Amino acid sequence: MDISKRYSIELNKISNHLADLERGHIYELTKIPGTPSCATLAQHLKEDIAALLDLIQNDKPGVAEKVAETSKNI
Repeated sequence: MDISKRYSIELNKISNHLADLERGHIYELTKIPGTPSCATLAQHLKEDIAALLDLIQNDKPGVAEKVAETSKNI
C-alpha cells in the first residue's frame, strides 16, 4: 500500500499544523485564546513526525487502517 494513503490521517495532521503556521494562525500573532503558540505547534510537529516515523519503521497500521479494520468487524 502507498505510504501516503496508509498514513493519510497522520500526514494530514502534520499538514494542518504547517497550514496554521503558513496562515499565521498562532497565538503570538492573533492573541486569540486557544490558538496554539509557535512553541506548541513545533512540539506537536516533533511528536507527530516521530510517531509517524515509528509507524513506518515498524510497519504498524495507521489510523485509517485501524478504522477500516474496526469497520469490518462491526
